[in-house]
Amino acid sequence: MAQSIGVLPEVLKVGTNEMELVVFRMYGTHPDGSPEVLDYGVNVAKVREIIPMPTLTKVPDMPAYAEAIAEVRGEITPIVDLGKWMKIVAPSNIEIRPKVIVLEMLGTTVGMIVHEVERIRRIKWDQIKPPPSLLQAKHGGRITGVTKIDDESESLLLIVDLESVISDIGALMPKHGVAAEEIERIGKKKLKGNVLIADDSSVARKILRDTLESAGLHVIEAMDGKQALDILNDFLQKIGDKPITEYINLVVTDVEMPEMDGLTFTKNVKSNPKLQILPIVVNTSLSGEENKQKATLVGADGYLVKFDVTRMIQEIARFLS
Repeated sequence: MAQSIGVLPEVLKVGTNEMELVVFRMYGTHPDGSPEVLDYGVNVAKVREIIPMPTLTKVPDMPAYAEAIAEVRGEITPIVDLGKWMKIVAPSNIEIRPKVIVLEMLGTTVGMIVHEVERIRRIKWDQIKPPPSLLQAKHGGRITGVTKIDDESESLLLIVDLESVISDIGALMPKHGVAAEEIERIGKKKLKGNVLIADDSSVARKILRDTLESAGLHVIEAMDGKQALDILNDFLQKIGDKPITEYINLVVTDVEMPEMDGLTFTKNVKSNPKLQILPIVVNTSLSGEENKQKATLVGADGYLVKFDVTRMIQEIARFLS
């Protein structure tokens, strides 16, 4: 099932609720001083390449985890030291030969220093669970999911909240002022309605919630596709024969989420006669026509790339005006 690092494979087959992760390793230190091995994963669709440690140039007045830039293929790229960002203290008795995972997402390129790159693994999203509160506390809320490396191992694989990385280095800056102008242009008044949002990233949920509430909408939050589907089914049990759109007017869902990804969630909603009337907008950091086509194939009514606030307001107004 595991593959060697090479040509990056297809990110996600439509509706199969699985994806591929670049798995990498960080070495930490337990409170008693003994070494700790930590395995993490990031979606291959967000990985442009994996390179040896480049020459770093320090940038003044930046946090210690983001104080360097490097030239990568002619492009000046910010470099995040993942160990410092995650507050991982590497043991002194282990030789570390770091690599840089170059990420492309949310309209920016970022290099992420890791201690060791392992391989690519295909994992079903229903095998990835939301992180327990103790694990989140240890990692500062920077983990969106957790799973076992494989059936034979007790080692855990942690999914990194890359949107939090981008946000913390200041590269994620939604233009709320532009959105306010767009709201005024669309209707000279606030939008009205209830919107269910599904996203495993707390950073993404906050941006989305703030944007929608500024437009006059009421927001119901879910942390993954399974939780969002449970919310919809709970509504169905309570409302009887009334249409779901009298209670929820629109769903905005991410793609990459634990337990049930956004495409599988959309496919399930659109296959339910009582829910299929509900408009669904896929809101993802995965750009490209191929990903848009996948969303269309499972029945999505709209597609947005995070975080273009003006475009989001335009798209939402299309369903709620």
